[in-house]
Amino acid sequence: MPARDRPRVLHLSPTWFGEISVIGGGERFPLELARAMRERVPTRLVAFDGPPTTADAAGFPIEVARTWRHLRGRPYDAIGPGFIPALCWADVIHCHQARTGLTALATLLARPLGKRVFVTDHGGGGVGWLRRARLGRWVHAHLAQSRFVVDTLPYMGQRTAIIHGGVDPQVFAPSAAKARGEVVFVGRLLPHKGIEHAIRALPDDAKLAVYGRPADPDYAAFLRREAEGRPVTFHEDADDRELVQALSRACVAVMPSVFEDYQGRRQHHPELLGLAALEAMACGTAVVVSQAGGLPEVVDPSYGAVTPPGDSAALRAALAPFTSNPDHAARCGERARERALRDFTWSAVADRCLAAYGYGPVPSRTNESVE
Repeated sequence: MPARDRPRVLHLSPTWFGEISVIGGGERFPLELARAMRERVPTRLVAFDGPPTTADAAGFPIEVARTWRHLRGRPYDAIGPGFIPALCWADVIHCHQARTGLTALATLLARPLGKRVFVTDHGGGGVGWLRRARLGRWVHAHLAQSRFVVDTLPYMGQRTAIIHGGVDPQVFAPSAAKARGEVVFVGRLLPHKGIEHAIRALPDDAKLAVYGRPADPDYAAFLRREAEGRPVTFHEDADDRELVQALSRACVAVMPSVFEDYQGRRQHHPELLGLAALEAMACGTAVVVSQAGGLPEVVDPSYGAVTPPGDSAALRAALAPFTSNPDHAARCGERARERALRDFTWSAVADRCLAAYGYGPVPSRTNESVE
């Protein structure tokens, strides 16, 4: 294929998916997308920390540039000049996190160099320079994770394409029989996740396993108080293998995210999409989610349910048909995996992004090195 039809793609993220950076969906998304895209076109992923190094993520090299500063002291808004050589190398710049100084600076530098810029937001950052400096008009397209995201960034991009996230169906695949009454939550323990509602909503004879790191110590302590005397267990350091086992064994996965957290604080963007829901589906598990953010866009009644945020009674009613009947849960889980395989693989996400960039279809070239 001629070089002009095979763009060099740079993914930029202020943080990266790793133990010494951040283990979160906003970091997993660019990593998995870059990994899938690298099978088609020359692809690099640059993030920030210090000192400069290359971090290995299961065989994929994340180029870690030195952080000069964290804007306004925010750990998720790192910036520095170390990405500029990679920006000069690339034809396409795909920025992750719209509200960061990094995305604003990359957009500003890319314009005189004739680079095409695309942005996907994951809810991080904070300085909002892209909006304040009216740089959004220089972004070629906003590649939104969900329809919900589009409304949160009306100033972003000359056009918009909705490209939902993905899942690796070889990693996240059914691996255990359904266990009656088992409910699982997967995600960081943050107030907007609304996990207390899952605890309160447990049907009779059901139990809840919470898999996630305590990203907010006060909230984690609150959850443990809520769980006292209830059949709830917490697992803070599970790896993907353990998560797959837990998701496969569960009758239902729950994501009860809220707009108003346990302290009454407003959460404007609780879930831009929810990769954990896709991972549960790929493991052959039904999902019950709240009507928050982009979550309802990936769930339908054939394999799950959507409930009002913060409504524990409605959540309990939605969970009960799955926890009381493992056979029903298994059948719904089969339909959930079929949907994940059809619509939500990282390979499909990479193809959709390349088409949005203006290239494609681009044949896969597995194990290709960066040119």
